[in-house]
Amino acid sequence: MSPEALSPRTASYPQKPVDVAAIEQELTQLWRHPQVVTGTKEPLVRACMSNLVVFCSAQDQANVVMGEIASIVVQHPSRVLLLVGDANLQTPLVEAYVSAHYHLFGEGEQQVYSEHVTINAGGRATRLLPSAVRSLLIGDLPTALWWATPQAPPLGGELFQELRAMADQVIYDSLGWPDAVHSVVATANWVMGERSGQVVSDLAWRRLKPWRRLIGQSLDPAVIPGALESVSEVVVEHGPHALPQAWLLIGWLACRLGWRPAGGKMAPGVEVTWGFQSPHGPLHVTIRRLSEGEPEVRSTSITWKTGGRPVTIRFAVIGPGRLGVMLEGSPAPLRVLAAPQQPRASLVARQLPDLGRDTLFRDTLGVARTMAEALLR
Repeated sequence: MSPEALSPRTASYPQKPVDVAAIEQELTQLWRHPQVVTGTKEPLVRACMSNLVVFCSAQDQANVVMGEIASIVVQHPSRVLLLVGDANLQTPLVEAYVSAHYHLFGEGEQQVYSEHVTINAGGRATRLLPSAVRSLLIGDLPTALWWATPQAPPLGGELFQELRAMADQVIYDSLGWPDAVHSVVATANWVMGERSGQVVSDLAWRRLKPWRRLIGQSLDPAVIPGALESVSEVVVEHGPHALPQAWLLIGWLACRLGWRPAGGKMAPGVEVTWGFQSPHGPLHVTIRRLSEGEPEVRSTSITWKTGGRPVTIRFAVIGPGRLGVMLEGSPAPLRVLAAPQQPRASLVARQLPDLGRDTLFRDTLGVARTMAEALLR
């Protein structure tokens, strides 16, 4: 059988408005009457590995998410509950819609579908969203909350606290946070204080995997002996609204190499500098914001001393889906690592089955909090 025959084709049943109290009944009708979904009487296979609760604070955010859900559930079938809560709407309202995403597999086109419910609430009616979610969760499945809004989760107030109390996992994305300092401090306080065993994941941290792999491989003691022990300077450059991700990269280095933050200062919108103390002496860290480009880390330069002379290795985005590494002043050719840019939907789908607590992420976030708090003094 060809790979094309094994790859699923996706389609979606148009949203149907329903009364909030009749959502579960309408979902049952989709299951019992497949011709409503696909136009045929072929049997459907209902697939569901988890409950996925998605929160958006505005309709434009929800429109983007709705275009991503089919890609998520084909990788990780879920009952999707998309909540759109805009507290700024003048007229309180609650609207509900039922849909389904189905995937056709193989030559016989076996039909597998996942349920999708959208609930819109405005004004004070946003406080009704948690109770609506509670009644729709499938009880014997894990529940993930995807906080799909450009606001740090703990800044979401009581609404976030009620939604996260129902979840086994919380997924958020720190890229794009408008107030990086306060957002990182608040998020780290929440994550570091979490005692329930809840899994917390930042998509910005997941995007750093290729960077961490390339830096670790390039500076491995078997490749460049003594480099990690004698680092004297690190410079990270990032696009707009990616300061939290840059902090995570520095925090990861600090956790791995035993560095302790020793104070920092900020030139608004341009540059942040810190002193660190390593087991082998002081070092200097600079994080520099570029005026344009993608909201992500763009380059990292690490300098150490060998034979009393400074040596710098530079890691940088050199094209779409490619990271390059070069030892400055060396005739060695540029080394390239394929780092495909994964769509947000793919990142979420890959994170959903990962229910193990990431202690390295927690420790890294703790270092990021220390750096951010220094800028509040």
